[in-house]
Amino acid sequence: MTRAGFVARNELERELMHGRAETQALKQEVASSLREASASMKHSTETLQAENEKLRADLKYNIDRITQSQKLDLNLEKGRLRELHGIQESQMKEVEARVDRELHQMRTQIEAAKTEIIRYSVGTLVSLGALSLAAIRLVM
Repeated sequence: MTRAGFVARNELERELMHGRAETQALKQEVASSLREASASMKHSTETLQAENEKLRADLKYNIDRITQSQKLDLNLEKGRLRELHGIQESQMKEVEARVDRELHQMRTQIEAAKTEIIRYSVGTLVSLGALSLAAIRLVM
């Protein structure tokens, strides 16, 4: 029963089996490629995560190092400011002591001048009194 346009049933089944076999092989090849791609992606992801963690650790280390450096700089600056404050404090005490000495000297000079003025005033009054008595004696 083979005519020119018809294919024998056996031949059709054979072609069908051959097509199924090729489809199955293709499915297996696609599945294998998918597994390989998945494994490759997983490996890439793990590599990127490890690199990310390494970068995070490096960043944390650098931040800690910079923070420590800034703390050290601040402590040094604080010490320098304390030292300057101490120097200014001692200079202020010296100035205050000098002003107090000069003020004391001025008070001493004023007291000496007052004493001298009083002495000269008393001397002048006594002299005037003596002259007055002498003038009264002469007149009398």
